[in-house]
Amino acid sequence: LLNRSSDLAMIENLAVVAVSDVAQGGVGVGLTTGVFTVKAKAADDIKQGAIVYWSTDGATITAGSNKRLGVAWRASGASVETVDVKINA
Repeated sequence: LLNRSSDLAMIENLAVVAVSDVAQGGVGVGLTTGVFTVKAKAADDIKQGAIVYWSTDGATITAGSNKRLGVAWRASGASVETVDVKINA
């Protein structure tokens, strides 16, 4: 499987949350709007309303070469492993 139901994927600059399991090379259905709990980079102190980006470590406040994921819906401290994000915002 490439993505399991509720996994986040970046398709170019579009964040998508899978609605169901999608096989590698398959076509699936995903959500592109809404607030979702996603993995967060543990070292980042993400403030509510901060712009967040998607990295291999999860949501981060570091832009660099990371794609924009959305806006933090609520704060997520430096030791918290998840963050609520309004995707594509």
